[in-house]
Amino acid sequence: MDLSKLKLDVYDFLGIILPGLVAVAEGWILLRGWDAFIQSISHISGSSLTLLLVFVFGVGHLVQELAEAVIRLAKGPRYLCRARDNYWRGEESEPVKKAIRKELGHEPTNVDEAYDFCLTKISGHFDKRDIFIATSDLSRSFVAMGFLAAIPAAKIAFWGIAKPLKLSLEIAGMEVALLVVIVILAWRRMMRFRALADITVFRVYSAVASERNPEPKHTGR
Repeated sequence: MDLSKLKLDVYDFLGIILPGLVAVAEGWILLRGWDAFIQSISHISGSSLTLLLVFVFGVGHLVQELAEAVIRLAKGPRYLCRARDNYWRGEESEPVKKAIRKELGHEPTNVDEAYDFCLTKISGHFDKRDIFIATSDLSRSFVAMGFLAAIPAAKIAFWGIAKPLKLSLEIAGMEVALLVVIVILAWRRMMRFRALADITVFRVYSAVASERNPEPKHTGR
């Protein structure tokens, strides 16, 4: 298979392939052990790499669905839209609501309708949104994979090469600390880039609408 013929965008790499690679690596370590994983990766052939990339692309979709389900179950269905909801309830959204009313003739019934409307109106003005969404979803997958990584981490600490129990406990403690840091940082990055992707849509629309329909200038006599 010629990978050069595949048309992949930034979300495919950040949001699908990288999470799939992490999931496959975790499963590989769980089933074969750390040493076997390193040895296999270092001797992987070109054809095997191609098959691996195709496989992780499929796994990446499952990882994103798992991460989405975990976030919704733990924090509710509107958690990732929290920044969007807070913006719409705040005073900063008033110019956006006014501009939308001017174009539609009525105010949107909810923030999601307003968001979709603004998104269609700013085409070509906010290209970085795709990167923000991809970064947020990549971080979301790291949150889910961070919890699942505890299983192969335990295998590294307690199975494989024979070692004293004290050393195994120390390794396990360092692994847990590392995973906690990864999950916390990934969670913060997930929320920050989701907020940037959502709120900036409204702000860009406000700027575009003001350029397209400038306020008439009043001159005194």
